[in-house]
Amino acid sequence: MMPDVQAAFIDKVTPESYASVRSILESTMDLEIKYRVCEMPIFVSQEFRRQLEESAAAIVEECVTPQMIERTEQTLADRYRVPNECPRPLFSVVDFAVTQNEQGDFEPKLIELQGFPSLFGYQFLYAETMRSRYDLLDMRSTFSNLTQADYLDILRRSVFADIDPAEVALVEIDPADQKTRTDFVCMQNLIGLRTVNIRDVYQRGNALVHRSEHGLEIPLRRVFNRAIIDELDDMNVDLHFRWNELTDVDWAGHPNWYFRMSKYVMPWLHHQSVPTTATLDTFDEMPADLSNWVLKPLYAFAGKGVNVSPTHDDIASIPTHEQPNWILQKKVTYAPCIATPFGPNRVEIRVMLIWEDSSPRPLPVMSLARTGRGAMMGARYNTEPWTGSSGCLFA
Repeated sequence: MMPDVQAAFIDKVTPESYASVRSILESTMDLEIKYRVCEMPIFVSQEFRRQLEESAAAIVEECVTPQMIERTEQTLADRYRVPNECPRPLFSVVDFAVTQNEQGDFEPKLIELQGFPSLFGYQFLYAETMRSRYDLLDMRSTFSNLTQADYLDILRRSVFADIDPAEVALVEIDPADQKTRTDFVCMQNLIGLRTVNIRDVYQRGNALVHRSEHGLEIPLRRVFNRAIIDELDDMNVDLHFRWNELTDVDWAGHPNWYFRMSKYVMPWLHHQSVPTTATLDTFDEMPADLSNWVLKPLYAFAGKGVNVSPTHDDIASIPTHEQPNWILQKKVTYAPCIATPFGPNRVEIRVMLIWEDSSPRPLPVMSLARTGRGAMMGARYNTEPWTGSSGCLFA
């Protein structure tokens, strides 16, 4: 981390410059941003960048070992098991809390992970807007020393592969109503990826089509899936296709990895950045003092269901058959490492990775950051000035 640079940046920000950043972002997308955009990027040194990159890549690699594949078989219900599974996740995300060790050095500690894509378009726009608006062109917006062109080339290849872009789409539930619509628009602007409502997708044999607003059926040969299955279930969405029958569809990010690579695997990860984690059903006896533990559901995004101060009554209220779907995780202490006019903030950094077939390792490419002064880092919990959604710039 770069505390001196972070503190010096405060003087660059005025109400006018912040309004200008918001205006650039929203006018570029022709869209209002529904979550709080933080006034500052998170400045990261080369040393800490490499530490984030190596930690994230190593954790993703642990998730594809034969032993882990065997363990995660039970996460796939038959009705969600999609044929033609690839041996590794094309897109993945790994979230780290920024902590400090006893020597005062900054360290990443794993909070969550998912074999699922994230805001690959919007975060690029945010970081590049910050670089340009505040004349920070000597810093990079990407991991792995990628140039802007490198990043967009990798993203384009990964999304479209060798399929005609006219037969590829980002698929989501009611995309116009999603807060992450910002990303859908950016993906359209950056690489020409159109967005389709999953309600308008129909099965034809073992293939898919998208029904346009004019009633035309357009083939969907490759799908960049952003629909979260838990959300579909919660909303009782009646799909016009069955996941387990789609043998003639290519996936830009195979859906099975949403289940295989999740908080579920954390009890078996060995990387030094992983805090002690266990599912509720594996405890012979619950810890007497729960103040150092966090209770989390396995399958939930954006901090939904996370209990940072669980009690024994909270745990007892979870039915026995649901306990394998909840974890207790040793509490991680976020370092108050980000200077703001209102005092120091804590920060959580998401490493977004792409693992192409031609690459021997997953490649960290883009960052997402959340920052605040409370116990939760999600953007929904941070709505005060100098908190909220951000991204990293790298020395």
